[in-house]
Amino acid sequence: MDEIARVVTEASVRTIAIVGCSKNSGKTTAMNHVLEGLQGVFERIGIMSIGIDGEEADFWLGVPKPRVAVREGYLVATAEKAIRSGTAQVRTLARTGAVSPLGELLLVRVEKPGLLLLAGVRHKADVRSLVEAMFRHQAQRVVIDGSYQRLMTADPEVSNGVILATGAVLGRTVKEVAKRTRVTLDRLLLPAVSEPEDRLLLDDALRHRRPAVREKSGRITVLAESGASTDEGGLKDALGKGDVTVAVPGVVNDRIFRVLVSHRPGRVRLLLADPTRLFASAPILNKFKERGGEVLAGRTVRLLAVAVNPVSVLGYELPEVALIAAVRAITPKNIPVFSF
Repeated sequence: MDEIARVVTEASVRTIAIVGCSKNSGKTTAMNHVLEGLQGVFERIGIMSIGIDGEEADFWLGVPKPRVAVREGYLVATAEKAIRSGTAQVRTLARTGAVSPLGELLLVRVEKPGLLLLAGVRHKADVRSLVEAMFRHQAQRVVIDGSYQRLMTADPEVSNGVILATGAVLGRTVKEVAKRTRVTLDRLLLPAVSEPEDRLLLDDALRHRRPAVREKSGRITVLAESGASTDEGGLKDALGKGDVTVAVPGVVNDRIFRVLVSHRPGRVRLLLADPTRLFASAPILNKFKERGGEVLAGRTVRLLAVAVNPVSVLGYELPEVALIAAVRAITPKNIPVFSF
């Protein structure tokens, strides 16, 4: 059995998301490798992409890209017009009613193997609906290719396991690639909310869709607005003085983190629904942690493996052995690192 197929099979996950540290980091190559490995284990595999995958050339750089190879029996979610650009023959199983620039999103079954363009899936609700539809049509595993800088598919409500793609496109040196990969790893692998009182605070924030601040005394303040639209002044007032715990139901960006970083005196513990809600840049997040800040997630991501691509689409290549060693050094020991 292929090594990546062994990892996915032994993990007993039904939905696998492949996310990248950057554009052209090797997601499609990793997905093709995963599909090839799973082929001998599962006959019915569902696939979809957030964005566009399988095109002949990169939209921004114009360089050749790996095509998505599909086999007979695959279940594929893609836009109607995208099907015409491929060589695979398919049969439509369902029309979703969801519309994209490339036409209506369809669920199809591959009748004859070939190449296919995956496009049209844009929203989390569509992803979840399509995953459920694929399982209704007897899919044994579903593989989702996430788009550049969108970790939405890593949401535990969407996928059971994640493969992270990284590679030489992130930097000209092994050290730079490892440094930038660590930023994504740190974001994906947030520790879990474990304290009962923290869980209650986060559950209340999620239920009411409003941020909640708990002071050390136990006093709780519920803010009027949520996530990125949270009023900075209201949040600053709610923080008060001393150690505080802040539960936010939506996304948290640099604007919100600047308020948390400025909190004096005392430390801030930030509770999020899951790691995909964290939209802070590395510098502001590092400053937050340096000042004693902590970020926890109600639902954690299960990272299955890290896929390393030593070849950059920009025309250079990094030493494969050294790159794998550097990425392995920053990855938890229980998570395998592969080169595809």
